[in-house]
Amino acid sequence: MKKKLPALFCALALILSLAGCVISTPDTVGTIGDMEITSGLYLLAQYNAYQSAANLASSDQDTANVKSFLKETITTDPDSGETATVSDYIADQTQKNLDLYAAVESRFDELGGQLTEAEESQADSYASQLMDQYADTYKANGIGLETLKRFERILLKSNDLLELVYGQNGETPVSDADLTSHLETSMYELAYYTVPLYNTSTYAFADDDQKAEMLSLAQAAVDSYNATAPDDAAAQFAAFNAAASNALSGIYAVLDSTVPADSTTSLQTELLGNRTLDSTFTAEGSADAIRALHCGDAVAVQYSSLSLIMAVRLDPLDGSSLDAVRSQVLSDLKSDELADALADYGASMEHHLDAPAMNKLPASKIEPASSSNR
Repeated sequence: MKKKLPALFCALALILSLAGCVISTPDTVGTIGDMEITSGLYLLAQYNAYQSAANLASSDQDTANVKSFLKETITTDPDSGETATVSDYIADQTQKNLDLYAAVESRFDELGGQLTEAEESQADSYASQLMDQYADTYKANGIGLETLKRFERILLKSNDLLELVYGQNGETPVSDADLTSHLETSMYELAYYTVPLYNTSTYAFADDDQKAEMLSLAQAAVDSYNATAPDDAAAQFAAFNAAASNALSGIYAVLDSTVPADSTTSLQTELLGNRTLDSTFTAEGSADAIRALHCGDAVAVQYSSLSLIMAVRLDPLDGSSLDAVRSQVLSDLKSDELADALADYGASMEHHLDAPAMNKLPASKIEPASSSNR
């Protein structure tokens, strides 16, 4: 599911209602290591920093009023209670973002990385799609297509670095034993059904009593499976599928709804990392319920505010091989470590940034996305 490093770049790529100013801008703002920092890349880094600050804002702070919000104070670390003014936070985060971009480029080159033609084509295609979708916002903020293409290449390089650093032929390869241990102890192969907590025709939401009844019916199906659960993953999958699917019509009927005939009600499978469970299972206690499962065990829980889930945990190596999930396990195990290493590496590189040039690109000139681009 979501990984820290890819998740950072994907968030940037999806937001990309990027920043800038309409005054005359410099072509570049200097270099970090051998990487030239164009004004477009600087504005991208600065806007992402602004978005991060906006995500930390309290409900009474107006993040659309840029000049006013820059003067506000936000809590940057909920655990320690550390705070910062928004303007200081943005300046610091902008630099960290630039350091990360430069570190990705530099490490990729050091390790002999090279994007394939297919990857370059993918980067160009996605950049063009973003430009088509958010053209007005990009124009207002001084972001061009070439900046988006460059950013998309950095994104792909960051993904490739996991293999270049930790892969089987990488700089510091992770052993199969370590990958297997992480897969078995910190990842969860789930087969599951999700059921919406609303009528799929009228969109009327379930009240508390209806939610309780739906969960009770789901739990009864899970209990019937658990009582006679077989030993191997294939048989567990089949037995759980039978028990859960037979309960669906009764669960939907609580809201006078019927089971949809499309693929939304088919049994799904997914391999999740332990550190993503809390962001995936957002209802109170649901992530812990998944963590408590042993292979072959099933559970029914409210998955989020909008749905419940019936899920069984399977052994991902029963009937499959490590190679089938190697890249996903490697990402779950090493993404955080790689992100931290890149941050340190970027900060240690030689910085030759032009303060006067950056001053021509102030955060106060950021243009939030228009409603049509959201």
